[in-house]
Amino acid sequence: MQIKLLTVTLSLLVAGCQNSTAHTVWQLQQASSKALYQATVTCAAPPSVGTFQECRLQVDSPQALPADLVIAVDGGMPSHGHGLPTAPQAIPTGKPGEFRIDGLKYSMPGEWVLGFWLHSDSAPAAQDKIVFWFTL
Repeated sequence: MQIKLLTVTLSLLVAGCQNSTAHTVWQLQQASSKALYQATVTCAAPPSVGTFQECRLQVDSPQALPADLVIAVDGGMPSHGHGLPTAPQAIPTGKPGEFRIDGLKYSMPGEWVLGFWLHSDSAPAAQDKIVFWFTL
């Protein structure tokens, strides 16, 4: 009886530990160059070499975001003189100010820049850029 109870208790503890595994999220926050926007880039895991990153960009502003806001993504390694190995795109998710970053990949360890250029045809004054610096 005691062995059976011990086995059940250990099984529950192991199952509980497996379900409570913490998921590491990587996040950076940055104000835009003209301080029009506050941005947060959040990735499902810390950046890694050679795999597509699963990231989202949240853009907030004290003013309403332009309905036609378009975000271009660029980046690279300034010290190496090259850009990203892919051409990522910021895709609106349907939630206000949230964009999914598709096609983002890093080719090597080192210092990286990830930039977002915000553009609106209906509100030219709303154009700005957000640049994140980090080491991979």
